[in-house]
Amino acid sequence: MAGEGGNAALPADVAMAMAENVANQAPSQKLPPGEWMKKNLFSTPANSIITVIVGALLVFAAIFALRWIIDSDFEIVRRNLRSFMIGQFPRDELWRPWASGYVIMLTIGLVSGAIARTSYETTLSQELPAEKEPLSSLLRRFWAILAVMVFFVSFARTALPFIGLAGAIVLLIVAREVGWRLPWSVRRNAVFIGALLLLVSTLILSGTSHLGGLVLGLIVFVWVAREVGRRDLPPGAAGIATQFGPAIVAAAIAYIVQRLIPHDGFGWEDWGGLHITLFTTVVGITLGMPLGILLALGRRSNLPVMKTASVLFIEFVRGVPLISLLLASGLLLPLFLPVDFDRPADLTLAIFVIMLFSSAYIAEIVRGGLQAVPKGQTEAAQASGMSAASVQRLIVLPQALRAVIPAMVGQFIALFKDTSLLSIIGILEFLRVSDTSNAQPEFVGKGLAGVTYLFVALGYWAFANTLSKESRRLELKLGVGTR
Repeated sequence: MAGEGGNAALPADVAMAMAENVANQAPSQKLPPGEWMKKNLFSTPANSIITVIVGALLVFAAIFALRWIIDSDFEIVRRNLRSFMIGQFPRDELWRPWASGYVIMLTIGLVSGAIARTSYETTLSQELPAEKEPLSSLLRRFWAILAVMVFFVSFARTALPFIGLAGAIVLLIVAREVGWRLPWSVRRNAVFIGALLLLVSTLILSGTSHLGGLVLGLIVFVWVAREVGRRDLPPGAAGIATQFGPAIVAAAIAYIVQRLIPHDGFGWEDWGGLHITLFTTVVGITLGMPLGILLALGRRSNLPVMKTASVLFIEFVRGVPLISLLLASGLLLPLFLPVDFDRPADLTLAIFVIMLFSSAYIAEIVRGGLQAVPKGQTEAAQASGMSAASVQRLIVLPQALRAVIPAMVGQFIALFKDTSLLSIIGILEFLRVSDTSNAQPEFVGKGLAGVTYLFVALGYWAFANTLSKESRRLELKLGVGTR
């Protein structure tokens, strides 16, 4: 491609930088602990003073935190553990979230194992070094979530939550091994199989309510995206029917089955706690990401109508606080609906608002990545006979999304924390449970807000920290920020 001659010295520069990095790091890794401390912590008088002061502050903070934990009363967490985890889900139906969670663990294991095997084989085909990630590496990557979940279930009054959590972890590990060993004919459809398992998980939890229809729509979207991504859309009605026909037939069959099976589950109106926080975040990201990419492409379009509509939507949503949009959806929207219209649930409206809100910010992030792709690559691809859709899908978008991984993950973390605003419209999300727990008669006036807020903060930190670390790992793997 154009520009290859100007980058002839690039591998040498990268090799020199890597050699210098190794030369700088290797001695410190081989030093004994005493010499390492002397070199890195007490190398100069100023560094020694800073080390002593910072060490004393850390010891004081650790002693204060340990004493506070020992003296605190965590009975409020023990009494409201179920509310913190799943909200006001009926006690006699608790098997549903457990069974649904096990299906989700199975899905994550199978899909991640299949994707890891495909990546492994792709790396080998390019004659690059590759090895299977050991179990110890996975534990180091997700230790924060595992540690916090073990801490959470330690407040349970019985051993069943411990057994359930251990079984979920074992199932995840076994499913990942199974996904790794799947044949290519199955692994190539791993994402779609995962979407079907997600529908099963949803039906177990909420029966055949409108939530099942939402997940069904996501599955059809995944199917269509996969079919369109594999090859260019053929011209004419026959080509469209060939591409989208299977998805339409699958949607029709699944919809009929959903209507025939009686509803015996619980819709998301009964959910709450950490469960609803994670669910809202995942759905908001899943729906907001493709919409944001379309808005970013629309803003760069040469069609005035599409460009104007995209700009107006993005600038309006980004100029309005999320809390005002949530209030408008819960309080103002019903005023404009007909009297006999079946008003959507508050969470339905909230997810719709969060999807739109996140898509506007994602659109601006993706637009920055699109502008970073050299125009010469697009022109070269068009000159080779590629269609406009193929240029965007195969040339532009992969480079643009790779460049904006840090900003994208930052937006995802912000969205995860912004779900605490759901309490403004009466949804019992993770943070709201802390306030309702402290308002109970047996805990009023005891000053236990710090205990519950710490409990909630640990949950937010575990997932946000893990997402941030996975982002950095993906950046290193894709070489983001390197020449």
